[in-house]
Amino acid sequence: MGFVRLLTILFIAWLLYALYKRYIKNKIEQRQKREKQKPKEVEKVVKCEKCSVHIPKQEAIEHKGRYYCSKAHLQMDDNA
Repeated sequence: MGFVRLLTILFIAWLLYALYKRYIKNKIEQRQKREKQKPKEVEKVVKCEKCSVHIPKQEAIEHKGRYYCSKAHLQMDDNA
């Protein structure tokens, strides 16, 4: 009887471990889905003073409060 009891306890322990592992995996997947659904930050866009092309503010060249898409447009507008 002792051997059967040991096997039963081991089986129940393994079953609890497997269920716990599945539960944790599902929680992680749900969290990842929620993070993917979060809206992304809106990127600020500015207009080039020379050619009126809209570009991300991070990529624009700022000079005296005005934005340009390239150094060439900055120099062309500075000379005028």
